[in-house]
Amino acid sequence: MNNILEIKNFLSDEKENKMIINQVSDHIGAFYDNLICYYCDKFKIRIVKEQSLENIETDDLFLEKKINLFYSNNLKNIEKIMKIKDKAIIFSDYKVYKKFEKNVLALNGYNYTKDINYYIKDELEISNLNIKEFCVSSPHLAFSEISKYLINSDGYVADRSISEKNNSILDIRKELFNLKRNGSNLKTIYENLKKEVKYKKFNFLIY
Repeated sequence: MNNILEIKNFLSDEKENKMIINQVSDHIGAFYDNLICYYCDKFKIRIVKEQSLENIETDDLFLEKKINLFYSNNLKNIEKIMKIKDKAIIFSDYKVYKKFEKNVLALNGYNYTKDINYYIKDELEISNLNIKEFCVSSPHLAFSEISKYLINSDGYVADRSISEKNNSILDIRKELFNLKRNGSNLKTIYENLKKEVKYKKFNFLIY
């Protein structure tokens, strides 16, 4: 089962009450965040976005369906979230994802390309190749771009300059992930980080 179907089933399943998403990067995390908001609106589920456990709502006077969204890489905070009875989705990093993947429903954001293609093709029934390519290269802009397409599908033109810029940064971050996973030396990892910093500075000067 792909991540899209897992999210839909999780939102409609009363028994499952915790999900962790390895968001990989802010851009990929934004796609899944927007995706969850889309389905929550469709299923009439109220979203409560939390930064800490201090303000969490414990009572629901109107008995409405709601879900808490948390954004944290802190293991102690996440362990506390796991103990609350409320339904919650946690956006975190790969380390947290690996720690909890056997205990709760866990989705790997590295499958985002397949998820975007599935969402566009199977959920929205859009066959336009240009919008698929744009959304994969700029996942954080996927929903705004899809809205633009739905308003004027005949005259749709993707913004290639945004795609090319974000695709390069994403490639660098994927390379960094593989370097860390394969235990590369610190100098190689440092050079990779410098590459991203230089690329961002270069693009800042251009735009």
